[in-house]
Amino acid sequence: MDPAFAALVKQPRDGFSDVGVLREATVAARQETSSRLSDFDLEIEDRDIPSHGEEKTVVPVRIYRGRNVAGSSPVLLYLHGGGFFCGDLFSEQLQCAQYALNARCAVICVDYRLAPENPFPAALSDCYRALEFVWNHGEALKLDRDFIAVGGSSAGANLAAAVALLARDRGGPKICFQLLLIPALDDRLETVSAVQFTDTPGFARSEAEVMWRWYLGESPQDVSPYAAPARAKDLSGLPASYILCAGLDPLRDEGLNYANRLTESGVAVELHLVPSIPHGFASVPSAAVSERLLSEQLAVLRSAFARESSL
Repeated sequence: MDPAFAALVKQPRDGFSDVGVLREATVAARQETSSRLSDFDLEIEDRDIPSHGEEKTVVPVRIYRGRNVAGSSPVLLYLHGGGFFCGDLFSEQLQCAQYALNARCAVICVDYRLAPENPFPAALSDCYRALEFVWNHGEALKLDRDFIAVGGSSAGANLAAAVALLARDRGGPKICFQLLLIPALDDRLETVSAVQFTDTPGFARSEAEVMWRWYLGESPQDVSPYAAPARAKDLSGLPASYILCAGLDPLRDEGLNYANRLTESGVAVELHLVPSIPHGFASVPSAAVSERLLSEQLAVLRSAFARESSL
């Protein structure tokens, strides 16, 4: 393991048990980041996406974009991580700010409903509604709906991949790119890494088991590929993809497998496996490898939007 993450090794392994305690820890961890948003020359707008059909809830979103940007901006619909049960509009706000400023796009972060109170498909439904909102109201919001990317980390990467599958299958909004960071894709946990990594810092097999149980319910039957995208039989026709896998992560191999299957299905994939980092590497943003990977993501997004714009 990269020595920069030694502090994670020293943290006690309490596992996932009380969802309330876990959420409180997430809120406490973000306190420091809120004050640093003023370092970014951004406009930040909070909106509620209205309900439609039988849905009675609104979906809060936060929009980040460069100040005084002329014309319509490409869009990254960003779905935060947190095991489907933690996180909100603020938990990855510095990352969203970096994307907006340095990838020269608008970033829309979605505050989707959380498990276990709201299991699948609640979170996916909220995220897809956000995608439809961008598509239907892009002109009014000065968003270029022809250049919409989806992305996220861990559970958020699961939701991004599922949104892409759902948009393809429904003939919905066009997605030009997906950014899948340490993605949680396969509830079966049968890969070598899922079996091997039982005591990795912060997130190991036992935590993955709890995550899926809270998201899918105690005894799920016929798990949908929209819940676990690795179960999708056909990956053709999906958007070009960047997939980042952490070498010391029980989810490592499902990300590698998904990248391989996308490639076999004719989808352009850029895959990056970093052998020396655990699942929670982003919680140490000052680490040299974390900074390098963020710079790479910014470059990948700029390239994706530029490539799409030139077609």
